[in-house]
Amino acid sequence: MSSVKVLYWRDDPAATNIANNLREIGLGNLLVQSPKSLLFTTQKELEKMFQEVNDTDYLIVASTHRSETKKPALTVHSTGNFGSADLGGAPNALSYTWPAALKIGLQYFSQNAPEGFDITMEATHHGPTNWEKPLIFIEIGSTEKEWSRKDLGEIVARAIKEIYEKAPSAKFEKYAAFGGTHYCASFNRIQIENEKAAIGHVAARYASEFLNENTVRQAVEKNFAKKAVIDWKGIKSDARNKVLSVLEKLNVPYLTTSDL
Repeated sequence: MSSVKVLYWRDDPAATNIANNLREIGLGNLLVQSPKSLLFTTQKELEKMFQEVNDTDYLIVASTHRSETKKPALTVHSTGNFGSADLGGAPNALSYTWPAALKIGLQYFSQNAPEGFDITMEATHHGPTNWEKPLIFIEIGSTEKEWSRKDLGEIVARAIKEIYEKAPSAKFEKYAAFGGTHYCASFNRIQIENEKAAIGHVAARYASEFLNENTVRQAVEKNFAKKAVIDWKGIKSDARNKVLSVLEKLNVPYLTTSDL
């Protein structure tokens, strides 16, 4: 069975809440506590701090989610920077991601979240970008009230349990996604409802100016994707043309959101 570790920063309230609940459901053995924010942790620092991570196949980072609206939310996302690196990692660099984990986590949230919560995948954003293992972030948002709620910590812990038990052996078709908003309305539907497709990296419309051969190639290759999905009306035409050109060069077919 593939190995999974759950990393969490000791000063992150939502992450420690999730970690405590993982211990309560018998998965404390998956936990690795970090002394610093994982957004800003490099591969070399990771290796020095955590020997057990070097022998792990997949990484999940438990974290807080913050938003301007402060709306309660449970989220998952890949990490990386299509443009500048304002919150960790390197500019124009994406991490390896784990589409099956994103899909299974979001599906669990959709079935178990409290009423009134946003259940969403976010577009790829923030660090880290240079870890050698596939990783995802899984988060509680969006204020201190939610971060410390035990019931939410348990929901996320049980979502991680679903990922741990099912994602390593899942046989989904992996897609890189382009277009749409940060909160991925069109792609959320596919993740939750489509039985075959799993989406990893998402380049939202606001990243259009940074889409080029380098970033599109990373979105595909670090996603282990064989296909792409495009929110046709949710991406600027010049950026869409750049994406299509790179996909053709990579021999990667694409579908639109309406196809899935």
